[in-house]
Amino acid sequence: MKKILSPLILLFTIGSSVAYAQGPIENSIANLSQIAEQLVPLLMTLAIVMFFWGIVKFIANMGDEEARKGGKQLMIWGMVAIFVMVSFWSIIGYFQESLGLTGGPINTGTAPSVRATIPN
Repeated sequence: MKKILSPLILLFTIGSSVAYAQGPIENSIANLSQIAEQLVPLLMTLAIVMFFWGIVKFIANMGDEEARKGGKQLMIWGMVAIFVMVSFWSIIGYFQESLGLTGGPINTGTAPSVRATIPN
């Protein structure tokens, strides 16, 4: 049954992507993009929580040098994770803007112009 079910599922996913006028590659890229749109804010939140938990652990354990060391490590790795994610986010955003690409994990949109908000 599993030998028949796997090809049928694959055929169904390929068939549904053709029905929407997208190929399997474009469909996969769109799915990965949707996953990244949800995953990036989650990872950023986890990095910030990790950093602040390190601060709490560092301050709460003033007497215990070993626990302070653990809190210090959490703060350092939290800062590294935040720095790396923001750096990659900025680099990808720069390439999107310079190449004129839209969509993807970083969709900044357009800022409203000042002229549009001032009445004549």
